Amino acid sequence: MKVVILGPDGLLARETREELGRCGHQCSDTEGECAIYLGKSPDELCNIVRSGGFRRLVVRSHACAYGASCKNAGFMTEERVSLLPAGALDRLWLRLEEAASEAPNWAAIRFAAMPDANEEDPLIRCLIRRGSALPAGRDPNVQFISPADAAQVLARAVESDATGVFNAAGTGALPLRKAMRAAGVARFPVLGPLLRLFRPHGEIAKFEHNWTVSSERAKRELGFTPRSSSREALAEFLQGRPRTKPELLAECFDDWGMDVGYIRSMSWLLDFLRKVYWRIEYEGMENIPRQGRAFFVSNHRGFIPIDAVMHLGAVWEATGRLMRFLIIPGLLQPPFHSNFFTKLGGVIASQRNAARLFERENLVGIFPEGIRGAFTEYKNAYKLRDFSTSAFVRMAIENQAPMIPVATVGHAEIYPIIGRINWRYLTKKLDWPFLPIAPPFPLLPLPNPSKWHVRILRPIPVSGIKPAEVSNKKLMRELSRYVQHVMQQNIDDMVRRRRNVFFGKILDGTGPVSPPFTVTSAAHQS
Repeated sequence: MKVVILGPDGLLARETREELGRCGHQCSDTEGECAIYLGKSPDELCNIVRSGGFRRLVVRSHACAYGASCKNAGFMTEERVSLLPAGALDRLWLRLEEAASEAPNWAAIRFAAMPDANEEDPLIRCLIRRGSALPAGRDPNVQFISPADAAQVLARAVESDATGVFNAAGTGALPLRKAMRAAGVARFPVLGPLLRLFRPHGEIAKFEHNWTVSSERAKRELGFTPRSSSREALAEFLQGRPRTKPELLAECFDDWGMDVGYIRSMSWLLDFLRKVYWRIEYEGMENIPRQGRAFFVSNHRGFIPIDAVMHLGAVWEATGRLMRFLIIPGLLQPPFHSNFFTKLGGVIASQRNAARLFERENLVGIFPEGIRGAFTEYKNAYKLRDFSTSAFVRMAIENQAPMIPVATVGHAEIYPIIGRINWRYLTKKLDWPFLPIAPPFPLLPLPNPSKWHVRILRPIPVSGIKPAEVSNKKLMRELSRYVQHVMQQNIDDMVRRRRNVFFGKILDGTGPVSPPFTVTSAAHQS
């Protein structure tokens, strides 16, 4: 096939010509059956589309077209809508794709950052300077694609008739700070609002939140498999450059940003809070499997998910397993706060993320009540919200992960919610339903030193329910409410036993016994 490459004649153009030659295609400077556009001018691309003369059009785009946001669950697929604000410079890529879509046979490849010193990419520019001012309290995961892999996916797109947008990135991801350390770049933390005064509109968000993408569609429909991971692509770029330490990229990094070293460094604080400040007593730790996938399902109070952090520390100490909690996007909105929960292993809750975690045989934690449970007023603190509106049972069945119910008492008293303030600006900023009045909050951030009691119950197996049965709404509702009933029984029992909010033990190995879950005939018939 004769292919014409239009746009700047840089590293990517050279790599693409070589890749096309290896695939038996002929490159032309003027005309061809297929056109590859590597430029950044929507107007120029519109003229190319109008002129025609080619059967297929392939356009280079960028993954930043999705927009960096705390709402990004990570490893986004092509169905994800763009969250770029109006006026953002990166909307250029959306305009390019719109122009390309006027061609009858087209494909746009959204690349991750490509390590090339001549790239006009803020992330790459950041990594070739001696120092960069970046938002304080942030360390998002970033992705890279090697020029050779970028050329490979362009060549695969030339050979295919699949149309639309395709993501392309090296496998995996790595924290921005690790990338900067390997690049020998000094990092100067500055508050985000100050940086926004001096940087182009929308640029700072790339250094605050994840915008990692999944290349699954390109693999499935174009036959693209990256030869280099994200860290390998960056290491190759850094090799031989002054001040760099590419050997720091030899270690493997978590796809969502969990940092075991960070967790170890924080263990003294977690131990103090769990063992001294809240004096948490646990029962049933033997019900946590030492290996294999499982779903840790707990009630949640206190409007700040410190209970997840306490459970993480306790389970790690008892079993050696690091639990991955599914969290809401709002937790990643404030700086420092987002860094804390990401490095402790928090992952934005989604069916796709849950599946990826279970595929790796993780112990995954979830609060089925979500933010509604966290903001429950104290008078109803130990009455569980309806579990049937949560998707946790579907996640468990689809991934064949046994559910471990966990009943916790005492965490509602750290910030007992006795009132609310409907402050629209702040609640929108924090993604909270309201600003709670929860003594001593908001006057003091110090939580009350209530004593906690945690009962980890026997796992509820789902091996008898086929993944295809998740479409049975009655079955999903019955199983959700069964889990809720088991937990509510134990919470009620623990509350009855408790004589003092701050002192005393209530767990002695005994508790309510619930019959095993059985599917009703009505649910079977559905």
